[in-house]
Amino acid sequence: MNSVPRLLGCRGCGSIIVECAFALAGLPLEVEEVDYEVGSPTRDRLLSVNPLGQVPALVLPDSRVLTETLAIMHYVQDESARAELIPPSGDARRVDFYRWVVFLIAAVYPTFTYGDDTRKWAGDAGATALRESTDRHRKTLYLQLDGVTQTPFFLGDRLTAIDLYLAAMVNWRPRNAWFDEHTPKIAASARRTSALPQLQAIFARHFLPNA
Repeated sequence: MNSVPRLLGCRGCGSIIVECAFALAGLPLEVEEVDYEVGSPTRDRLLSVNPLGQVPALVLPDSRVLTETLAIMHYVQDESARAELIPPSGDARRVDFYRWVVFLIAAVYPTFTYGDDTRKWAGDAGATALRESTDRHRKTLYLQLDGVTQTPFFLGDRLTAIDLYLAAMVNWRPRNAWFDEHTPKIAASARRTSALPQLQAIFARHFLPNA
């Protein structure tokens, strides 16, 4: 049994969001690199923890498992309020936080779920069209999100878990250059988040500069 939580994740994936949350909270974390691709030597290990075969998957010291990043954000917040990842009850930002963090999870994230492995969902005939349509729809969603992004962070003067999501996601399609041109407020907030001293090494390990 581990004495600290163990995160199953992979470089460049959504597991970076969890790593960042633990770092900001000052909580110990072990990271185990896995490859979720079918046929990889570590896929069975991942499936033994999360039958969906997705990362992040967090194994707690008592062997219970947490999946889904927002659930893990709540766990981190409960373990240490130091990070202030979720606005507390009574905070005026709390309603906006839940609206937009679930927007990222329920609207934006599925465009990767279906757009990254298009043949799984559309077969060979529809793979290209599905990739193009999900990429196009994602851009529309980001444009909407930029319209409500504040400064210096997404909800204003204090960082929340939303900023961790965006700091990771600007490195994925359509990538940094598109965000700089079309969603400058998201891009600025993401850069500010990834440059935090507690997070610089994590982002350097997950993403190549100017990717």
